[in-house]
Amino acid sequence: MEQLMEWLKPFETNQIVNTIHELDLLHNGWFIAGAVLFVVICLLMKWRMLLSCVLSITALVTLVYYVNGGNKNLEQSSDSLFLFVGGGAAIVFFLIYMVFFRSD
Repeated sequence: MEQLMEWLKPFETNQIVNTIHELDLLHNGWFIAGAVLFVVICLLMKWRMLLSCVLSITALVTLVYYVNGGNKNLEQSSDSLFLFVGGGAAIVFFLIYMVFFRSD
């Protein structure tokens, strides 16, 4: 069991958020240009499902990074929980709308 826990250690939320933060993709011009190109191609080819899924995953990672911003104060943990639940619900509603209700 201990070996399994050691193997799963890199998949903890803090480790994943730190890895994403260390990549520093927001200051990489090639990444930004690729992301813009991806969005334009998805819009031109009408790949709404792919674009919706990628935007939802990106929003979820951003939400986890924002909520998990190193705040260890237990008095403010309920605020982070409400923010996470509200933001997660908004992301899920966006994905459901784009996948099931939107028809062009």
